Amino acid sequence: MIKNLTIGTYLVLLSHILVAQYQTPGTGVSWDLDELVENAGGAILYMGYYEVLQDITISSNDTLRHSINGLVKMHSSVLFTVEGVLQLLPPDSILFEPFDEGQFFKGFEFDNSSASYLKNCILKNAGGTNLISSDMSFENCSFRYNDKSNSTGVIDLYHSSPQIIQCKFYENEGPAVLSAANGQSSPYIYGNSIIRNNTANTNMPQLNLGTSAPEIPIRIIKNTIEGFYDKAGGIAITTLAGGSLECVIDSNIIFNNRYGITAYGFDITSTISNNIIRDNNIENLPMQGGSGINYWGGTSNVSMVYGNRIHGNLWGITNTGDAMPNLGQVGTDTINPGRNKFYENGNGGSEYAFYNNTPNAIFAENNYWGYSDPDSVEAVIFHYPDDESLGLVDYNPYLDSLLTRSQVNRISKFNVLAYPNPAENFIYLELPDFRYLKEEARLNLITNSGEKVLSLAVPTRNKLMKINFSGLSKGLYILEINTGNQLLRSKVIIQ
Repeated sequence: MIKNLTIGTYLVLLSHILVAQYQTPGTGVSWDLDELVENAGGAILYMGYYEVLQDITISSNDTLRHSINGLVKMHSSVLFTVEGVLQLLPPDSILFEPFDEGQFFKGFEFDNSSASYLKNCILKNAGGTNLISSDMSFENCSFRYNDKSNSTGVIDLYHSSPQIIQCKFYENEGPAVLSAANGQSSPYIYGNSIIRNNTANTNMPQLNLGTSAPEIPIRIIKNTIEGFYDKAGGIAITTLAGGSLECVIDSNIIFNNRYGITAYGFDITSTISNNIIRDNNIENLPMQGGSGINYWGGTSNVSMVYGNRIHGNLWGITNTGDAMPNLGQVGTDTINPGRNKFYENGNGGSEYAFYNNTPNAIFAENNYWGYSDPDSVEAVIFHYPDDESLGLVDYNPYLDSLLTRSQVNRISKFNVLAYPNPAENFIYLELPDFRYLKEEARLNLITNSGEKVLSLAVPTRNKLMKINFSGLSKGLYILEINTGNQLLRSKVIIQ
């Protein structure tokens, strides 16, 4: 009888240990990992490395800050939850990995934790990281071999607009970054290496983003996105669950995916510019993918497309449903400079630079289509002359040769990206780095008749500037930035 009671008591104690967790006191403490060890009652130990045996929660009002290199081994069921602040800033690295080799630990969750900041962190064999209402920062972090036991994406977003800067995402089971379809998230994804993710090889892209936060665009800039698995695409921006989305996709290299970029849905406003989109053909099924850029949706799916180099895909750009991309519209009042370069996109023995499978007329002026003679250019654009139910693509004038490298550099060096354009109440500017200036740069908005209606100081460090147009009359304006030794101009339409 005593023996049975002892066994029963042991099982109860074991059950308690299995569900045990430690939560910081919520009194405003600010600890490092060593102080957490001292206070956590055995939930985390130091054995020459940190061993986490139980779930840890950093309570609201509390901070865990650690700034030295280290190794943290997490037991397989452990979830690290941050309701307060987690700041990990080692000079070289801090590695989080499972305690048992070949296993996975649960992962991380940040809830209302916008002040959290992870730098030089390595998360290996985790279940993923959830962000809920957390506009936190990740910088120079590495995410390797994570599965989907805690979140579908390596970083899952819900009402969160984090900065994800110069991180590495490699061979993870799901997408690198994913946001809920109705989660209103606007991440800033800059300078990352996003390599061979979606090892589960499901029909998902490496970046999979839904509705954006109000008045804040999603920004995907200067990333390398390399595929390997034939069901995995490059970037998808979608509004299939409703809502609206603003997005800038600029200066990325996107290659070897099932497709490069897709903008899928309604109420999408995107700028897709200055990207290299090549060889996104690895599934090699033209009826299921292979586009450098694909659009599907209604006329509210609008996009400004310029300065891209699109080659080696099964299709250059495909336009379906009623979507309305603008690939170039030049003249006295230039709306879009064009200057996209298409070559060697095709399937089934035919070349397809642009396939307009909609009834809408599409502007596609001032682009290079791979040829210098008009008959060859016409042959790689599928539109009204090929099927009278389709809209006409206006591709004249077109460029008859690729720009030289020196010309490309001269054009892009002083580029000021403005979107959306045409605009209604406001416009965003992606600015060059003005920190070197000896005097303050000024931005002026000038009417077509020469009247200055707005003058603002240009920020030197914040590269995103929002300009409010409310109260101004509709029409064409000149947006002018004077740096003291350089005058930059762009045309803006207020509608």
